[in-house]
Amino acid sequence: MRFAFKKSVVGLLVVLPPIAMLIYHWNSYTVTTINVLQGDDSLNVLLEERIRIMHRGNDHIPYDMKDGMSKLLAVNGCVCEGDKPGINFPFAQLLFPKVSASQLHASLQGSDLQKAKQYRNKEYRSFSKRTHTAADSLILSEANSPLQYPTQGVEVRPTRTILIPGLRLNQINKVDNYLVDLNATMGTFNTAALVDGVKVKGEGEMHISFMSKSLSSLNRQLEFVTYTNTLIHPNTADVVQFKAGIFLATFTIKIRHPPMPKFYNPGPRKEYNVNTLVTIATKTFLRYDKLQDLINSIRQFYPTIKIVIADDTRDPKPVTGPYIEHYIMPFGKGWFAGRNLAVSQVTTKYVLWADDDFIFTSSTKLEKMVDILERTTLDLVREQFLLHFYMLGSRK
Repeated sequence: MRFAFKKSVVGLLVVLPPIAMLIYHWNSYTVTTINVLQGDDSLNVLLEERIRIMHRGNDHIPYDMKDGMSKLLAVNGCVCEGDKPGINFPFAQLLFPKVSASQLHASLQGSDLQKAKQYRNKEYRSFSKRTHTAADSLILSEANSPLQYPTQGVEVRPTRTILIPGLRLNQINKVDNYLVDLNATMGTFNTAALVDGVKVKGEGEMHISFMSKSLSSLNRQLEFVTYTNTLIHPNTADVVQFKAGIFLATFTIKIRHPPMPKFYNPGPRKEYNVNTLVTIATKTFLRYDKLQDLINSIRQFYPTIKIVIADDTRDPKPVTGPYIEHYIMPFGKGWFAGRNLAVSQVTTKYVLWADDDFIFTSSTKLEKMVDILERTTLDLVREQFLLHFYMLGSRK
């Protein structure tokens, strides 16, 4: 009896701690949700700023903001959620990784947070210079006919809402009622605010009309016209018709998801951390002696930079070492297939393409090439007949 009792006690001591740990982890698991949607107050300010940069002649005319409409015009809001909770047990994150979300300021503190914000701002400015063209700029067609409207630069994300800028009727002859119509094929119109003395018909539809005895009131109302995309397409445009009497104008609203920026920390200027910014990619076939010479020369000057190798040799030999990734391909797939494979494995901002018989020397300065790319909008630089240096984004 006494032996059996001791055995039971030992068994409980062995089993209880894992059970307690399991219960603790199970109950303490939470789903992180980060909501960065802008509040109503900030959106009202945003709406007023958009209107303020347009025509200033109607500022004296009051308007009533619609409830809930301003939130649809948010251009910089999102909700990031982690995975839904499941059974959580010790080492569950290692065995079954889950997505989590956290605020930037919660992950970094003090000077590190300020440095992160600075380089992210710098990276975003650089990204904007590379992706923004003159065709993206807003241009308004002044009223040669009575109609003023945007000729280019109006863009909306799929299923999102925007304020249409620059709509205006410049009619010289006085009439009893001023009337304008808008027609779309891939979205609906609405108004973010209402102006007294203006009749609106067709809110939430593909056709909307405005009528008023006062031309100033009508133009004030046109400053609040919104467009919401309803037919989902990742990259297209809606042709909008703007009509007043016998006058008809058409303009396009571009519908697309904007390119997603990727931010990298380049480090201080002239002290670029090349190892985190650049990956060296190469393709080899049968020339392992030349490939090893290339690797040795790279390691002499850049001992921790990553090297990606695509290899379509019939009987491949292992190529190993720190910061080396060796990918075996089917025999004889060719240079282009090898280049595509190697570049597809690059996760850094830049990729340096080098043939397997190239050699790095003391004159090979990746820092100089990175500096040029960081300071300009160039996508490609090269050294004298030795190395070709591509920006990763230009290959996609």
